Amino acid sequence: MKAYHSPFKVYPTSWDKKNASNLKKDWEIRYTYFCDDYPQGKIIRFKGMNHCKSLSEKQDHTRMLMDNEIQALSRGFNPITREYDVIDDSIVSNNTPFYKALEISLKSFGGVTSTKTDFENSLKHISLYSTKIGIFHKEISLVTKGDIKQLLMKMTEAGFSNYRVNKTRAHLSRFFSHFVELDIFLVNFIEGIKKLEHESAVRNIIRTSDDWKKFHSISEINYYEYIFAYIFLFCGSRFTEMAEVRKSDVELEKSIFWINHKKGGKHKRVMRPINMEVWRFWKEYCEMASEEEYLFSENRMPGLNPVTARTLNDAITRHLKLVGLKMTGYGLKATFLNLVSKEHGITKAKELAGHTNERTTRIYAVDYEEHLVEQNRKIKVNTK
Repeated sequence: MKAYHSPFKVYPTSWDKKNASNLKKDWEIRYTYFCDDYPQGKIIRFKGMNHCKSLSEKQDHTRMLMDNEIQALSRGFNPITREYDVIDDSIVSNNTPFYKALEISLKSFGGVTSTKTDFENSLKHISLYSTKIGIFHKEISLVTKGDIKQLLMKMTEAGFSNYRVNKTRAHLSRFFSHFVELDIFLVNFIEGIKKLEHESAVRNIIRTSDDWKKFHSISEINYYEYIFAYIFLFCGSRFTEMAEVRKSDVELEKSIFWINHKKGGKHKRVMRPINMEVWRFWKEYCEMASEEEYLFSENRMPGLNPVTARTLNDAITRHLKLVGLKMTGYGLKATFLNLVSKEHGITKAKELAGHTNERTTRIYAVDYEEHLVEQNRKIKVNTK
């Protein structure tokens, strides 16, 4: 049988009247849903308006909830299973509900595990606040720039940082770029929504001789954590890339190693230099490993199974803290790029890090502006 439902009813029945006493009552929307599993019908009850502070707000919110439910039912929503019975889960069309369109699209996105996890975290916020503003079930083609702006504003009102709101905006922009490619929209209007001002926290890095002594003292706690940390300091790569380096990726005689550079869903094999400061450590690893073993596996020893980027970062961070350095594993990358930018300029730091623009490199080269001022202060010109 084709699913259908009875007219909606709201309790108290005088909910739409100017009856002030109704405000303090517990409201509920009900209707009966008929389908193959429930030919005699199943009563569906839902709320969502009882948090409202005024009678008019409560009435308006109730109307919105009913409208959203009716729209969802018209597109095949089954309120018993909480799923859409008539939607192809692999295709996004103009009529696909907003949040469902995001879920389907995410499955087609490439990228490393950490990137997908980041998107999934944003989807949790998007799910909550799209429901609050009534666009969770809205047809994707009817979603407007104003809808997305209101969703982001709700996140701000809820106390989310500007960084988190901007991150959610960026992820939504990625989704809507995909929708443009599907001809659902002509342009990605989210690019027209301004980012909130956000100043990145200053990274803690190694600067003083005392800091360096602390860093080198890691060798007394765990030698292989120390030499991996030292290698990572000079590698210019990310933990994601270093976790996948095998002995076969290293060419000691040429002082190079190869990584799989993963960015924006694209994979590319890229050559990286082995800095002479740590060449002997690379040699030590290669002498221990077989050709197909990952160099930096469990406990930072060669092994057949790779570890995750998070494992590498957490291990280094833990050992840095053990010797009194309040910084993360990625603080080592910032330390190196900061020193390179000081001695050789930001362009060389950008090249070693494999960044596509200097703006990204400056995030790591935290003292670069100060270095520039110092260099400019020493400029001499002939005034005679």
